[in-house]
Amino acid sequence: MIGERGGGLRMGAAGEQDHQDGEGWLTKAEVREIWPQIRPISITAVARANSVRTSAAPSPDLTREPTYHAADVRHVAARIARGEADVAPWQRADSDAARDDATPAPPVRQPVGWGPENVPGLILLAIIVGLILWGLTSPDNHGTVTNFVR
Repeated sequence: MIGERGGGLRMGAAGEQDHQDGEGWLTKAEVREIWPQIRPISITAVARANSVRTSAAPSPDLTREPTYHAADVRHVAARIARGEADVAPWQRADSDAARDDATPAPPVRQPVGWGPENVPGLILLAIIVGLILWGLTSPDNHGTVTNFVR
């Protein structure tokens, strides 16, 4: 066996042949189905902590995600069910820590309309524009507008 990045182990030629045949290896999506108690973002860390073998060969869905040895995944699933697996509380989907960590959905943005809630702002805007125009056209500004236009 050859050590591999991420703490997993890669099998020699026989293990690679199993991966090419598509037997014995699971994608991350398949592992999620077997480990519903684990948060999707924590699958790789839980697999590493529980010595699940991984393969660096490209996965069938063409992502760069490693594939996981099926027998190891099923063994860890049984250990998770018994509470014996190495899983931090925040990695569990059913824990209080995971629920507290859940981010709320972004707020729904309400369209801006010409309704009554905008009337005070519109009145203020009209006053400011009126004062600017009055200041430019008043006779005591010594012909600012006329000099500006010419």
